[in-house]
Amino acid sequence: MKMKSKILRKLIDVEIRLGFLHIPAAGIDLFPEKNTKINALVDGESRQLTYNATHRRIFGLTKWYSDCHVKVGDEIEIEKAGEEYKLIFNAGKLAETPLKEAETLIDISGLSSQAKGNIVEERVKELILLQGQGLLSVYRPVTDTEGIDLIVLKSGMFQPLFLQIKGRFNVQKTGYFLMDISKKTFTVHHSYFVVGAYFNPREMEIDEHLLFVPSEEVVKAPIVKSNVGERYRIANHLNMDSKGRWAPHLIKKSDLASKLLEKFEEIGKYIK
Repeated sequence: MKMKSKILRKLIDVEIRLGFLHIPAAGIDLFPEKNTKINALVDGESRQLTYNATHRRIFGLTKWYSDCHVKVGDEIEIEKAGEEYKLIFNAGKLAETPLKEAETLIDISGLSSQAKGNIVEERVKELILLQGQGLLSVYRPVTDTEGIDLIVLKSGMFQPLFLQIKGRFNVQKTGYFLMDISKKTFTVHHSYFVVGAYFNPREMEIDEHLLFVPSEEVVKAPIVKSNVGERYRIANHLNMDSKGRWAPHLIKKSDLASKLLEKFEEIGKYIK
């Protein structure tokens, strides 16, 4: 008689987005110790799936999730009989994604600071291009010695705006978004702005709210010292209800392009 073991996994949005199934600690013993292919019955259909033992994930479930219209909180029943696994979909109640678990499943520990920065910069660039109504173009400088990450131009206007992008992949336990800007490389100019963006692991996307701070305001921030020199420190909740020092500079990410167009209009009044 074959022994059967069964566990349940309540899905979170990261799994659904990326098409994998994370095996909880209680189910580790049911799976191989090394990366391998496993035979599975997925709602009665025979499949061969990839199992990653390091991260305890079963990959190759994107189409199944889509066909089942899976949502956050739905359950996957995992049963092992001999060398075969059965995956059964059970619709469940909507559940909020635990932030800590989402961060763990994304597993960004292998990403360098530069890679993380590039991800956020790309998201900001895409926002500007998609929302700019064809009026805005975005360029990257060859070097970033001046702390400039993106250069934005408006069609027909040859006065650019310069953006320094400060991305974070986590927030402090207090809920604050914190960004430090190097004092040594920072220069005040009417066309220079700092954009602070939090990459939200629940959504695999930058958060709904950004900090959009003119360089004239950045230099009014408190200065902190570190082993890499003095830095301007800006910290605030990324929440439109915030009453913090930097709350007046909070915007919705959907308004970023509009804000930039407003700045171009202001500049256009004085520069012909």
